[in-house]
Amino acid sequence: MKKILLLLVLPFFILGPSISANSANEATEPSVSSETNNTISLIEAGSLEGWTVPSDCWSIVGDVIIGDTGPEPIKKPEWLYTKERFADFVFSCELKLTGSKNPNSGIYYRVNPIPYQWRENSPVYEAASGYEYDVAHGKLCGSLGDWYARPKLRVFVDKEIIDSVFKVNKWNRMTIRARGNRFEYWLNGIKIMDFIDHDPNGSKEGIIGLQIHNNAVMKIEMRNAKIVSID
Repeated sequence: MKKILLLLVLPFFILGPSISANSANEATEPSVSSETNNTISLIEAGSLEGWTVPSDCWSIVGDVIIGDTGPEPIKKPEWLYTKERFADFVFSCELKLTGSKNPNSGIYYRVNPIPYQWRENSPVYEAASGYEYDVAHGKLCGSLGDWYARPKLRVFVDKEIIDSVFKVNKWNRMTIRARGNRFEYWLNGIKIMDFIDHDPNGSKEGIIGLQIHNNAVMKIEMRNAKIVSID
């Protein structure tokens, strides 16, 4: 336990100059409970009514949303988006990522989709411009980015923290608190990210999306997805 606590200091120390004296590190994971006033459950058992569904790669079984590439990779990434928009909030869900080739997903938030082209002569598609809590097997896990609009923004979590907390091929609880330009992430109850984005181009509000990635044979499952707006 002492080792984990010591490692947790590292990402916050690196980001320290961005955090004011009035925004002290709050290590305790915020609760997003059905009993809490104004909490919205984003999953209705047996229905994807509250979501914009891009293809038949997405389904729901009981109260679990599933994004599955099938046996072959898809040609471009896809996002299942909420129909409702959010600005400042606490979001929590449980995710399970499995697959046989480059399993990679992410929780995208404050998304406003934009046309995107990976390189010249490649197809243009609609991509998720907004912040991401990266969900992958490997060094990207837990990182924060805005790949499609600001690809230089990528804040990593110490790999030893992820290795000690993330459960490969199993359910993991992921929580995001977005307040203004401050973003905090928890993974299975452990705080892994506390970042303030001083870029005025950072997104202020938008939809929430769950990704299935191209060049991957993978399945992402989500359950217990809840959100509460905050002041």
